[in-house]
Amino acid sequence: MEWQELLIGKESWSFLGEIALRTFIMLVLLFLGLRMTGKRAIKQLSVFDLLLIIALGTTAGDPMIYREVGIVSSLMAFIVVFGGYRIITYIITRSKRAEKILEGVPIYIIYEGKATQLSLNYDELAMDEFFAELRNKRIFHLGQIESAIFETSGEISLLLYDKKSVKPGLPIWPHRLRENYDVIPEKGLYACTNCGHTDEIDAGSTCMCPHCRRSKNWVKAVAYE
Repeated sequence: MEWQELLIGKESWSFLGEIALRTFIMLVLLFLGLRMTGKRAIKQLSVFDLLLIIALGTTAGDPMIYREVGIVSSLMAFIVVFGGYRIITYIITRSKRAEKILEGVPIYIIYEGKATQLSLNYDELAMDEFFAELRNKRIFHLGQIESAIFETSGEISLLLYDKKSVKPGLPIWPHRLRENYDVIPEKGLYACTNCGHTDEIDAGSTCMCPHCRRSKNWVKAVAYE
């Protein structure tokens, strides 16, 4: 086994100093480029921003460790990537239609304690993942939420009811969700496990949720805890 080839490939040990210099130069170029794009590129990660990061990673990474890749060639790629980003950002800030196409639009997930029809048909957001986000925000049930919006950045914004206005709603903690029924054991207020719609249901009933038309599973609605 050739330990030198294993550790540094086919290059000589002296190339390590050149790698350090190349890495420093590329980091400086990355820093300057990101400063030129503004804070917006760092605070939000839309699909286009993610594409920018991937392109920069490839452009900056190769000249750091490959002797045959020149820094000037990477600099030209930087100019194209950052120039394209600035042009598209300019278009987005002046065209609502372009902004919707490139970055999407915020959507209401929850309105007045239950899932909206739009969110029920939105395949990119699984309710299990959404519930996990809510639990991280110390939400116990959907009746606490007046509105929840899925932002274009991927974050979830919540508008909560004050304690006096909280409604009974679907509990979102796993041990409560497991206590669901197809046949209602006793008369009471129940919440649909799929959308959070609440209804007064008689004992012995089996009914489809009138809001989402997708579920016959119900759990007891709970008030604020």
